[in-house]
Amino acid sequence: MSVADDEPITDDELLYRRISVKSKWYDPSTDSLEPQAFAPHKTNDVTGLSVYRAKYKTAEEASRRTPGEWYYVVVLRAGDLREKGMSVEPRPLADDRGHAELPDLKADDYKSDITRERQRMLTNLRLGVEGPFQTPPG
Repeated sequence: MSVADDEPITDDELLYRRISVKSKWYDPSTDSLEPQAFAPHKTNDVTGLSVYRAKYKTAEEASRRTPGEWYYVVVLRAGDLREKGMSVEPRPLADDRGHAELPDLKADDYKSDITRERQRMLTNLRLGVEGPFQTPPG
């Protein structure tokens, strides 16, 4: 893969979590963020909730997914998550060396009380929300 395979995530690293504008999980008029923004997807987040390392991409780059759709990007600091007992692990992909995961939020636990509590905690740990950004058309 790449050098990022063994490159640990430092406590001062910023992480991005992409959320769809359509979901209405973030309301910019009140700056309120719903815990569902951190819900593990039951088929995509098998080994952990996906986040993106700011040292490898901008918030706008992290927002890109479905062409033509709009996304917000929640900004977190790795050390803040670790202080609350959550793990942050590098999980680079062939086409995204900045991909990382929160292994404490996995698909098989998506309905558990501890997962819901962690989701609420993450809403309080956010440093900000950037965007919205539109993914360029296909």
